[in-house]
Amino acid sequence: MLQPIEAGLSRPWYRLKLPDALEAQYRAETARQDGFYVQSWLAVFTLFNVLSLVMDREVFGSEGFVVPLVMTLGVFCPVALGAIASLRGRPTMVRITGAVMATALVDIVVVLNSARLAPAPHTDVYIIIATIVPLVVGLIAPLPFRHCLWFCGSAFVLYAGLVLGLGLCNAERSGLPLLVSGLILVPLKLCYSREWAARNTFLIGLRVKLQAEALARANARLTVLSETDALTALSNRRHFTERLEAAWGLAGEQDAWLGLIFIDIDHFKLLNDTAGHAEGDRCLVAVSAAFQAAVEAHGGLAARYGGEEFAALLPGAEPATARMAGEAVRAAIADLALRHPGLSAGMPVTVSVGVTAARGRMRDFGIEVSDLLRAADFALYAAKNEGRNRVETFMPAANANRPVAGTDRAHTAAPSA
Repeated sequence: MLQPIEAGLSRPWYRLKLPDALEAQYRAETARQDGFYVQSWLAVFTLFNVLSLVMDREVFGSEGFVVPLVMTLGVFCPVALGAIASLRGRPTMVRITGAVMATALVDIVVVLNSARLAPAPHTDVYIIIATIVPLVVGLIAPLPFRHCLWFCGSAFVLYAGLVLGLGLCNAERSGLPLLVSGLILVPLKLCYSREWAARNTFLIGLRVKLQAEALARANARLTVLSETDALTALSNRRHFTERLEAAWGLAGEQDAWLGLIFIDIDHFKLLNDTAGHAEGDRCLVAVSAAFQAAVEAHGGLAARYGGEEFAALLPGAEPATARMAGEAVRAAIADLALRHPGLSAGMPVTVSVGVTAARGRMRDFGIEVSDLLRAADFALYAAKNEGRNRVETFMPAANANRPVAGTDRAHTAAPSA
């Protein structure tokens, strides 16, 4: 998308149109405008015409003043007020252009009719005013260039036709009407420059928006990468530790339970040495997927803690629930039936599981995150030492080299070889 934007910004000065996709978007976004701006200027313009009746009375006198009075109040004002009323809300550009054209063209007719009837010394004044009308309206109204072409072209044709038709231009007095008629076309330059700037502003704004979105996506991707283990796509150790700290803090505030699980793949070094690191990576990926599914089924967060060791966080899990989740993890990985090439024929890949849980009020007794980790780690090594492919549970204790054993210590499966 950036390429069409750069192409649009580098287009030559005489090419107002943007590349097709951007042109359609620009027109869609600018199809409607706030009508109040044009309404307010048309109201000022109408008031100006009403006040100009004072000059008409001075020029025409009491008797001749009737015609410009009727033309202004009976023709121009109804048209102008109708145009103002039509621009309520957010009108389309077509409606804005129609309202502007109707008001200005009718005013040209009124002014040139006054020029026809005015005493000779004042005719030129009205001829000049007739060109100032579309000049001022064209400069003020926020018309697109293509609409401004229609407006200025229509005003010029009407002015020229009325000047000739009403006899205001002849061989003796053609200089002034011809000279001032050019004023009608002046808004074209302003409209072109204004729309050129508006289109470039649109392109620059779009580019900034796209670049900001791309940067946000990149930052989000970096955040994911910084929190995710590259091989298994689980949370990494740093992210897991941050979440554990936050969860333990929340548990303390709510006096809620928090469960923690550590698992370690049994005989993983032997698997690597026998089958190679590629096979070891495949084993890690398969085990992590089963581990994640089992943990998420219990509402927890799974992470790769390091090497062949994984960890899980279980908010709200009491000791029995945490142990149940640990057994579900052990069974899910055993059910994979991944053959361990370094063990006897048919022996699958298994894991040892260490589980702990603590209630938030235990923070008041000095239990910290490090104590939870120490308890889960001790339970894991107990499972390793007592035969592997089993779940062990220990409760944490503060300021102790080894946690105090929980009452619910279990051996859940026959140890593997």
